[in-house]
Amino acid sequence: MINIKSINFVLLLFTCFQLAGQNTIGGAAVKVPEAEVNRQSRFIDAERERLLGHFDKALEGYKQFLYENPDNGAAWYGLARTYTSLKDLVNALDAIAKAVTLEPDNEWYLTYQADLYEQTGQVKDAVRIYENLTKRFPQTTEFLERLAYLAVLAGDPQTGLKTLDRLEKLTGVTEETADKKHLIYVGMGEIKKAAAELQKLADTYPHELQYRHHLAEFYERNGDPNAARKVYEDILRHDPDDPVAKLAVMQKTGSDETYLQSLKPLFQDPGVSIDAKVKEILPYFSKLEGNAAPGLVQALLDLGQLVEKTHPDDAKAWSLSGDLFYYANRQEEALARYRTCIKLKPNVYSVWENALSILAEQKNYDELLQLAEKAMDDFPNQASAYYYYGMAATEKGNPDYAIAQLEQANLIAGNNLALRLDITDQIGLALLRKKDFNGAVARYEQVLGKGGDKHAGILEHLGDALFQAGERNKALEYWQKAQKIAPNPGLEQKISTGKL
Repeated sequence: MINIKSINFVLLLFTCFQLAGQNTIGGAAVKVPEAEVNRQSRFIDAERERLLGHFDKALEGYKQFLYENPDNGAAWYGLARTYTSLKDLVNALDAIAKAVTLEPDNEWYLTYQADLYEQTGQVKDAVRIYENLTKRFPQTTEFLERLAYLAVLAGDPQTGLKTLDRLEKLTGVTEETADKKHLIYVGMGEIKKAAAELQKLADTYPHELQYRHHLAEFYERNGDPNAARKVYEDILRHDPDDPVAKLAVMQKTGSDETYLQSLKPLFQDPGVSIDAKVKEILPYFSKLEGNAAPGLVQALLDLGQLVEKTHPDDAKAWSLSGDLFYYANRQEEALARYRTCIKLKPNVYSVWENALSILAEQKNYDELLQLAEKAMDDFPNQASAYYYYGMAATEKGNPDYAIAQLEQANLIAGNNLALRLDITDQIGLALLRKKDFNGAVARYEQVLGKGGDKHAGILEHLGDALFQAGERNKALEYWQKAQKIAPNPGLEQKISTGKL
């Protein structure tokens, strides 16, 4: 953005220099030589063009001025800024170096030179400049902040930490300095020291409980639940009603169902973060996959629905509830929640994949086609989105386009053998819809030695292709192999009748 005040200032100077070349010294009017007026006006012209964004004109103006006035540091500085605006950093560095040589104590020139060094990857040179600046101006916090940042960027975290210690002596413990030191220690793998910085911040501001929450969450992320629990207990000493801390320290008593029922008041509290609620429920998903007791299933579903009501605009809420219904094998209710979640634009693909799998199972190919197309747009690197699109396109009577998307899925799938086999199975089905029976046979036979001989779908559909190609005995052989892996009534009928 152009600085209008700066432009007005330059224009004012320009006007003053044009007024008869006159100045006043000691109360007496003194005539300024015309050459001096012209010299100053040329510099002001260049400055004005730069501020107006006319960089080519500014460049020419500075060059003309400097040709006659090579010892003017301000002009070299203006030229450096102009070169920077023109993306010519090599010449910008050369120009600012000349300005610094002429005025080595000018902090503006030095900081600009450091910025250019950083932009061109010469970070150690930028560090050197700020080391000198912090010695000259030890009370200037901005210089200390830049030195700490650049030192870490240059691969010298120890200097960064020492600089932040110097800054802390000036400012006291602040959230900014504590967080920066914490992140440096995390990067160094010094977990205890990283935690100590958060603890120091929490102790400095005992009534700011969010700092203690950050500390507890850090302990949890780093696999120290006992330390996290102690912090949560400390939070409750300050605020006995803190909902997140209450949830964190709640002791499990009785059955799973009883414990989950006891969580309902906290799940109804919007002050408890959705992440904390998800963390409580995650361990129970594995129990839903078996023959879970109806009471346990219902308790989990109730908690999922409470999350929906408490956080209705959060995609995570609907994802969590949808997953609970999905693993409880209540597909239609799961799908309804996934639809809501997708409208809220989740950034996790698993929601889309589960919804696509439900639609495929329901043979709802109209919606499957539409949702898969959206998934391909939002997650272009997810092979299963292309797979489901290909499936729907085949069923909607467009096998050629289906094959194109399935081939793309095959490329993206990489080393995911199970998915690659599913994709191959679907390509074969598309070829069958095109009545390219020999093509389908060839495609299936290519993967028999690569896991296809253990894939019930490939074996069954290879049998279908062989039957259509007139090889009924071989078809029966593959149908029987498929039946041993995954028996189903359709296969049994093909085997018993010897035909499709």
